[in-house]
Amino acid sequence: LFPSLSPSHSVLGFQLVKRANHIFEETKQGHLERECVEEHCSREEAREVFENLPETVTHLQPRRLIPYPTARPLLSVKLSLNQCTPMPCHEEGYMECENLKGAFNCICKPEWKGERCEQDIDECDTRNGGCNQICINMPGSYKCSCNAGFTMVSSDKICQDVNECGLNPDLCGTAKCENTVGSYDCKCAAGYKYNISTKSCNDIDECATNICAQKCVNTQGSYTCYCDGKQGLKLAKNLKNCKKIVPCLPLNTVKNAASLYLGRFFNGVPVMEYNFKRKQKTRFTVEFDFRTYDTEGVIFHAGHQQNNTWIMLAVHNGKLQVQYKNANGVTSGVTSGGPLINDGSWHMIFVEESINSLIVKVAREAVMNINIPESLFMENRGLFKINISVGGLLSDELHVKPINSRLDACMRGWNWINEEDTLISETIKHDERLQCFSHLESGSYYPGTGFAFYNFIYSTGENGNWAVNVNLVIRPAADTGVLFALISDDKVPLSLIIMDSSSTKKADRQEIVLSIENVIVYKLEGLPLCGGEKLSIQLIATKDKIILASAAIIANSPLEKAQLTERLSTLDKYMQKSVKTYLGGIPDIPLASTPVSAFYHGCMDTRINNQIIDLDEAIYKDNSIKSHSCPSRT
Repeated sequence: LFPSLSPSHSVLGFQLVKRANHIFEETKQGHLERECVEEHCSREEAREVFENLPETVTHLQPRRLIPYPTARPLLSVKLSLNQCTPMPCHEEGYMECENLKGAFNCICKPEWKGERCEQDIDECDTRNGGCNQICINMPGSYKCSCNAGFTMVSSDKICQDVNECGLNPDLCGTAKCENTVGSYDCKCAAGYKYNISTKSCNDIDECATNICAQKCVNTQGSYTCYCDGKQGLKLAKNLKNCKKIVPCLPLNTVKNAASLYLGRFFNGVPVMEYNFKRKQKTRFTVEFDFRTYDTEGVIFHAGHQQNNTWIMLAVHNGKLQVQYKNANGVTSGVTSGGPLINDGSWHMIFVEESINSLIVKVAREAVMNINIPESLFMENRGLFKINISVGGLLSDELHVKPINSRLDACMRGWNWINEEDTLISETIKHDERLQCFSHLESGSYYPGTGFAFYNFIYSTGENGNWAVNVNLVIRPAADTGVLFALISDDKVPLSLIIMDSSSTKKADRQEIVLSIENVIVYKLEGLPLCGGEKLSIQLIATKDKIILASAAIIANSPLEKAQLTERLSTLDKYMQKSVKTYLGGIPDIPLASTPVSAFYHGCMDTRINNQIIDLDEAIYKDNSIKSHSCPSRT
């Protein structure tokens, strides 16, 4: 052994025989004396001393100390007393290196760990690093961040929502900007959707999705569904589907098979015609029971057109009237008399031709005795003949004084010329259209299958002013239908209708609705129209105002003032031209022209501009409508 020592280190040269290595030696920490003195000094033993490769390579050098050819090379070990040189600890992670005897200890910064402080501590694993939202780990540190729509506030850990709408008033363009937590929404009104490209609200075409069961009309921000009332359909409560219109008030529509309804045809065509022939000269006679609420119309017309000899029994101003001509028109006249017979009661009437006279009796009491020099039977080729038309004229020209021949009346128990009328009775028995209601009341009856119309003039003649004053007394039998309408070509300037109520869940409530074109402008809501009681409705419309009322209840408008003004202006434009007045329904026009297209079903009395409306005087009336007889409630 040749030691060479200096104050800072020593060099040992040796060649020894290993003596201390045993089975548990390798489990001990490396020690200079044991590894290089007591054991065979080699690179392996030196590595156990320094415990790291860089220092082993640095301090272990081969050196020949014995100059004999057979000598083994010795190792020179340069022993450093500072184990922290060179620095064994991780450069970023250590705070201090402790030099130990043949070893070192790395003291880590708070954010690092590991034997050499080489492992970063992830602060985000513990309570998210104290961050309110996002924690980002970094070598030896961390930082807090915020989600989109938030900004950092106090302590660099708390995030606060950003009000994007307040920062940029034009952020949503024409839409409404609503701030949300962490973001914002561009809101459009119902029926519109937001276009992010143009920053505007575009109308949604709901009709493109087949939202309506039948007709759908798209409008700005909304849509309207329509059901074909002519098919007996109405809009359901959800305002999308269609449902069947069913009677809501049962009426006694039972007919009397032994009666004859004289108002079967609106055009005045007789409901029955007789041609009697006798071999001997015969006098005219007839008796029957009669019932009506009508004030005017023809009961029967008897005689001949050829020789202009005839009589006509009619009702005029509620009483019986006889018009007559004979001897080729030499004698003619008009006579009225007797009690009022248009009270809805049955009256027995008897008419008999006597010598040069005609006697009329009511309830077996003579009320008229008229001088008629010629017989009503005309002789032709040895036969005596007479023609009789019931419920109409033999000819439109055969009258002395103009009369409306249409008569809503009923006849029963008739006996013409003392002859049994079996054939006619059988015909009536098999055709209900020729029969009368068994029980009826005064009023016009609309069975829900047609309408009547007039050409009324509503102009007041001053500065283009006009006025519509309508008074109705209704007793509906169905909850949907058109009561009154003004028609201009295929448009409906004004309509008054019954609708099933959409504003209440009660099944026994309806609405009286006034619309201009297809826009509802006024409503009388929550009315029990199907209760069987009569209800009065008043409508006043001028170019400046509209009033809709019932039983002292004034209707409300769902429109804003500006919208209502615009609707009145639209109505005024129509009223400057001619319009047709329809009762009980509307003609075949586009389905979306008015909210309801169904025919009215029920009884209704009408007064327009202070004039009582007689359906017998209409320009047209459906044959199914009864002008003056309405079936009673069951």
